[in-house]
Amino acid sequence: MKTAGEPLDYRCLIRATNGKKTISTSVGAKDHQKFQASYATILKAHMTALKKRERKDKKKAADATTNKKDGESSKNKKPKKV
Repeated sequence: MKTAGEPLDYRCLIRATNGKKTISTSVGAKDHQKFQASYATILKAHMTALKKRERKDKKKAADATTNKKDGESSKNKKPKKV
């Protein structure tokens, strides 16, 4: 695409915030790959303090929910007369 004989340079506006501080930058199409690689490196370097999430096994979670349902239904039943 050309405007008055000159090609258009498409740009991308990127914004970031950290609590109160906000920054923004405009990246050209030809610099996009370089910016993305640098940004990924910075993110990876600062994610070391994150805690890993504890995951539950699906089988254990399913068994726990069925046991709760069975336990509740037996509590609600009246005792049998002998």
